[in-house]
Amino acid sequence: MNRIKETLARIARAARGTRDPSTSSSLRLDRVGRSSSSTLDSREKVLLRPDGRGPLVLFDGSPNSEEGIDIVFVHGLFGSRAGSWTKAGVCFPRDFLGQDIPGVRIIAWGWTGALSSSGTFTDQAESLLSDISRIRSGTTRPIIFVSHGLGGLVVKEALNTAAMSRIYGSHVELGNVYPRTIGCVFLGTPHVRSGKRPLGECIALTALLSPTMPTPQLLRALRDSEKAFESQHSTFLMISRDIRVVCVREKLPSTITASAELARDIGGMELGRGTIQLMLPRDCAAYESFNVGRIDVLVTHQDLAKAKSRDDPGYAQMVAYLTKAAMGPTAAEIEAREPRNQEILNALYFDTMTERESRIDRAYGETCDWVLTPGLSYLPKFFKSDEPVLWISGNAGSGKSTLMKHIWRSEKKVKQQLFEGWASEGDLHMACFFMFEGGNRIQKSYEGFLRSVLYQILSARRDLIRIAFSSFFDAPWPPPVLFTSISNLNQAFYSIFAHMSDTLRLFVFIDALDEYRIMERKDHYEPKEFDLTYEDKDTGDETWGQSKWAMDSHAEIAKLVGSMANKDNIKFVVTSRELPVFEEAFAEFPRIKLQEHTERSITQYVAGRLEDEAPGLPDSKNLCREVAQKSRGDILWARLAIDMVVGCSLRTLRSTLDSLPTHLGGPDGLYMRMMENLSLEEQQSASRIFHIVLRAQQPPSLITLAFAEEGYLHPTTNEIRIAGDNDHPYNNAAIQKLSDQMQRRLYTCCAGLLVAETGPSTNSNTVETGQRVVFVHQTAKEWVRRADIWQRLPGCTPHDDIELDFSLLSGCARHIKAFEVLRPPILAWPSWRFRPDAWLLISNALRYAERIDGKVSDLERYCQLLDELDSTCQQAWVATLKNHKPLHEDPDWYDVRLPNYCRKHWAGYEPMDAGKPPKRKDFLALAIQANLVRYTATKLDRLDAEAKRKKAQELLPYVVSPKAEGFSACAGLGGDYWDFHHDMPDSRFLDMLFEAGATPREDDKMWTRALKAGRHYFSRGSVTMTHLLETSSSTRLMENRERWVAAIKALLQHGADPHIDIQVTAGSGENQSTTTIAAVDLIRETLEGEPEYAFELIEMEMLMGRRGSVGIAR
Repeated sequence: MNRIKETLARIARAARGTRDPSTSSSLRLDRVGRSSSSTLDSREKVLLRPDGRGPLVLFDGSPNSEEGIDIVFVHGLFGSRAGSWTKAGVCFPRDFLGQDIPGVRIIAWGWTGALSSSGTFTDQAESLLSDISRIRSGTTRPIIFVSHGLGGLVVKEALNTAAMSRIYGSHVELGNVYPRTIGCVFLGTPHVRSGKRPLGECIALTALLSPTMPTPQLLRALRDSEKAFESQHSTFLMISRDIRVVCVREKLPSTITASAELARDIGGMELGRGTIQLMLPRDCAAYESFNVGRIDVLVTHQDLAKAKSRDDPGYAQMVAYLTKAAMGPTAAEIEAREPRNQEILNALYFDTMTERESRIDRAYGETCDWVLTPGLSYLPKFFKSDEPVLWISGNAGSGKSTLMKHIWRSEKKVKQQLFEGWASEGDLHMACFFMFEGGNRIQKSYEGFLRSVLYQILSARRDLIRIAFSSFFDAPWPPPVLFTSISNLNQAFYSIFAHMSDTLRLFVFIDALDEYRIMERKDHYEPKEFDLTYEDKDTGDETWGQSKWAMDSHAEIAKLVGSMANKDNIKFVVTSRELPVFEEAFAEFPRIKLQEHTERSITQYVAGRLEDEAPGLPDSKNLCREVAQKSRGDILWARLAIDMVVGCSLRTLRSTLDSLPTHLGGPDGLYMRMMENLSLEEQQSASRIFHIVLRAQQPPSLITLAFAEEGYLHPTTNEIRIAGDNDHPYNNAAIQKLSDQMQRRLYTCCAGLLVAETGPSTNSNTVETGQRVVFVHQTAKEWVRRADIWQRLPGCTPHDDIELDFSLLSGCARHIKAFEVLRPPILAWPSWRFRPDAWLLISNALRYAERIDGKVSDLERYCQLLDELDSTCQQAWVATLKNHKPLHEDPDWYDVRLPNYCRKHWAGYEPMDAGKPPKRKDFLALAIQANLVRYTATKLDRLDAEAKRKKAQELLPYVVSPKAEGFSACAGLGGDYWDFHHDMPDSRFLDMLFEAGATPREDDKMWTRALKAGRHYFSRGSVTMTHLLETSSSTRLMENRERWVAAIKALLQHGADPHIDIQVTAGSGENQSTTTIAAVDLIRETLEGEPEYAFELIEMEMLMGRRGSVGIAR
């Protein structure tokens, strides 16, 4: 980003006309002929004269300033404007393309090679942007860039800079090159590393293929600038998603003059007499993306840019690409976009998107009206100003979220004031995001913020969906990559701003920045870094507990808001606690300190409550004022205090109020007083309920919590409780009674600090949001997490984490058993599958089982619980099938398909948002994917020897490779949901199954799938690796890599054939290609360049009969 900003500064100088004349191209536009009727003499005259820098119009067949298309040719290092494209006197862009593509203007642009101080070609990119902007003054024709060799890096840098200038509102006239660019052709341009060869070396190798030999200093500089070029490519990926890209690579080596030492250094083939053969590595000349095609042409590197006839290799393919890119979409294509628009919106949506906002109480009466009143608040002035950020700060519980909801819901008044100022000439869009630390993963993450904001913008402006996600319109759906990856969402966000910066005005409300968490890199932290720490004298709310994870999260979100605030077309209103990190980050922005404005609002609130619930109270006016003053601006304290005293007699009301602590948290705050007022039995119940909710994967439903609170064993029979549910099944009335009882216990035992959310879900496939149990406020959750609190309460005893996990496993399993009382757990349309919310219960049960599996002492009951889960789901599956009545007469249903479905196992019908569900023959397949090692071992040990061997052979494929590429529909319900079939299972399964008699020699397909699975974890183009890099990132990714290497090594040790041929497919659609490679070569190709696995690769090569010798990437 700093590199981009430096370039923008140079462009600013260029825009003011202050560029150094010695480094700028001539302002005179050289022309080579208006049309195809140019004479041979004029052409020869141009080709023979020395080429200069800057633009040269080779052909102009455009009918007018608006119609047609501009194709800009950019030569490689030490090339020339016309000579680089000329062979045997034929300059193909001028002599062929002018006739073959109607309405085209062909511009050649020249440059000289020297790296800038930033390590890339930023100076040349500046000149390219400035020159093309000048020559295109007054036209809006689309542009296609065709670049050769390192000229492609110049083009990428120029487009990066143009896009950033649009996004950040800097010199838009130069940035206008970017939104008009519809295509790029890269001829032999290095983009990414190739195997163990770093990108810097690939770029230096390309420089050696130039017409003139580069100096050793330039080669060294190119190698040393690797990180800068990697950053350049990352930015280009983000801004080029709506640009059609073709990467062309030579298939014939070039012969160059070089020393033997240089030949060894760059990996060329030495021919003798100081010459070597060299070609660009195939893998570096293209990269994976939806909008990227690749072409291999049977020519040398220099001849990629030349054609002496229309029959030359590659010319027809280039013309076909340029013609297709120049044509706009047909009417049929435009009509076909609407279903894809809806699919994209559905993918952005998640079930808890508006949950936090919906559960925030509306402002009481007129207590928040002051914030929109000129003279009483800075907010109206902010609406009309150019200030990018307004920070509303306040103590914990001061009503920040209530105030933010009031502002957001006052949409008409807010828009009116915005249109009077900052958005007066723009296309205004508003979006909000209410962070919620107490909710699931997505409600407090960067992914959730991006998805929510994009969903709100694109729902209102569906025409922008094509701009934001253009590469997904010409690809299959569901897409083969993770649609909701951070990189994809970021690219969409920047695409909108880059294309719409002239008119777009985006106003974003973000509530509770202090509840943001770094979920994508959570596994980077040690367990102790999640623990809350407190000052020794913590008795109030000024120093609520903090953890390193939370503090780093606060720094990240503050930095994110600050970076986005650099744009001229976006404004933020944000709220948070008054933490030092926000004090520093927002010091230069206007601020509203909420506690300075809330005394009057709290007085109004207390007066209204007392009038409604204690009418006729004497001296109520002074009482209201005293409560407001004692609250110190904390409206949550005022509400809880009134809850505690409103039932008191008139005689004791004031004394009770006077005795209340003036702060919420700490060991002697209001929360502690609320717990102390409970009986000893209620304290123990409260402690158990609180710790179950804290231990849960995500906020549990009322029903799951009610079952879990009962424990997993019956107190009198000591049998698992779920077994008793078989004898006494629940009906609708019993479920309702259970739910009501749990609701009352939240109010009595938990003093109202836990609440069941209200309001129906907008997703018909989920449980009602009113069933989820969450903390009433973030401060309550933080207070409950303090171990010293429960040590001070006499009615509380410590809780065992494994017992809590047992209870949660039992609660989920029993909820599944009772699920069909409320609604069928299986859906028949559009295909047979579990309901997403039912599968989420199953998933949570297995996650709790995974926690138990390695530490379980009660193995028998643990296995009984999982067996009951399996049989419960199978019974539900079969019962739903038998109760199904086809909508239309279907004679095959009862005779053929119903019996066939009933024989299937429920585990193979996971609900999917993308891709097909993984095939699972039984529960043990799912247990392996859930890493239930001891459960699986116990089940296998109960079989006789032959049955055990067969089952082990059946299960081996699940251990050595993931079973599907798709993503579960549960991801939209629980933001922290992670599919079971993307991870390599625990390596301990390998020894277990091989000891039971499994062997790879019986199943070549299994060995092939295992080998291909490595691409999930070692190829950046894979869905799995993309998701792992952006979610559970490094630890999980490294664990999967280690497990895959262990699996391949174990398979080789047990007889897998290292010489079997494997067909490997790359790309998709029209860009798909298939190659055949031996297993031994695929293993080496996968692990080469991965130094941490160098010794494992040597060991495997020795197993495969090869001498172990591994090159480690520098």
